[in-house]
Amino acid sequence: MPRSATNLLDISGLPAPERREMRDFFQFLLTRRASTKKLEAAYRFSDLCGTVNWQGDAVTAQRSLRDEW
Repeated sequence: MPRSATNLLDISGLPAPERREMRDFFQFLLTRRASTKKLEAAYRFSDLCGTVNWQGDAVTAQRSLRDEW
């Protein structure tokens, strides 16, 4: 996200303890976002890709599974 004057929030009017709380919460959000991105990039599902050699009629198999319940 590009930084611009419209993206900034002026918290100078807040008392010092509330500014620290806002700063700490912002740091928490940045840390959480960074760890979420690491989790997303950590596992690739490319090793699960492949093909299935189906030896039957797929529609018949789907209907029999659907009819079970």
